[in-house]
Amino acid sequence: MTMIDPMTAPQHGPLADAPLEQLFPEAGEGDLELIRLQGARMDAALGPKGPARWEWEPGALYTDITVCDAPGDRVEYSLQVDCSEGTSAWAFAGVSVACGCEENHETHLVHTEPVYLTELTSLYEGTELGMAFTLVAWELVGWIENPTEPAAWRSQKGLPAPRGTAPPGH
Repeated sequence: MTMIDPMTAPQHGPLADAPLEQLFPEAGEGDLELIRLQGARMDAALGPKGPARWEWEPGALYTDITVCDAPGDRVEYSLQVDCSEGTSAWAFAGVSVACGCEENHETHLVHTEPVYLTELTSLYEGTELGMAFTLVAWELVGWIENPTEPAAWRSQKGLPAPRGTAPPGH
């Protein structure tokens, strides 16, 4: 029987279960505390839909949160952090609308906020990871607290109506 190392296979659950010290061994306690605090803030913003379900593997932490899921029409919020070996460390938050159209694999990215840790080094020496996570978490919470209906995001970005819906007046 082959044993699977839990740190090399992707894991998932609430952020409180993520072994942050093992995922990001170079990060300081201040970084990890900021991640925990902002994760709790995200869960609070989700209200009864929370807590967010996270996935993690060495050097990476990510979540995709669906807040409105109608047939063929949904809003999904994403937050990712990647400090894995061989990459430029970054954090990312985004909002996508899935509308059932053929373009973009049926998903449209309507907002994105990438933060590269190298950009933060001179500003936040020693807490780059925590500050990057904080910046993208704040963006994500702001998006969650605003319109959660797909139609609002679609209108804002001029996206087509979801497949299977008739245009007004038809």
